Amino acid sequence: MSAVRSSSIGSVRLPHGAVATLAFVVVMAVSVVSVVTSATSAKGEEPPSATTTTLEYTDMYTAMADIAAALATLPPPPPPVTVAPRQVQTRPAVVVDPSDPGVWDELAQCETRGNWATDSVPGFAGGLGFANGTWASNGGTEFAGSAADASREQQIEIAQRVLAGSGWGAWPGCSSLLGLR
Repeated sequence: MSAVRSSSIGSVRLPHGAVATLAFVVVMAVSVVSVVTSATSAKGEEPPSATTTTLEYTDMYTAMADIAAALATLPPPPPPVTVAPRQVQTRPAVVVDPSDPGVWDELAQCETRGNWATDSVPGFAGGLGFANGTWASNGGTEFAGSAADASREQQIEIAQRVLAGSGWGAWPGCSSLLGLR
């Protein structure tokens, strides 16, 4: 049995998963033969002889040890195939001058339809949709208590401060839509 196994494994290259599956099938077959032999002996019947079956009774643990020894002689699996990373197409960087009022007018058009005095969403105000806390923490209260009460130019000045600290992500939806980030 060993001579057949070693010549078969030596001449046929199987993936490790197939070898493991094959080993499992062999162990199960040996186990089934063992159970059938034990069951017929328990009934008082004569166990099948070597002439009536092509399988010989083999101790399951011996068969597993033989399979483990054969598996140990296999070469290691090939290294994983490395695939080049996919080239991601990105939009060209948009160079925007934050001191250009036109940029802020476009952002206000997206945020509040260009209404610099809007106070329609609770907690947000002004043409650029300042959160009340953002307005106050960036010095907006030196102009007005709410962004809606400040002039367009004052709101742009505070927006430039926010941009310097937080980037265009302070206006996530509209800055993405306008290609600012």
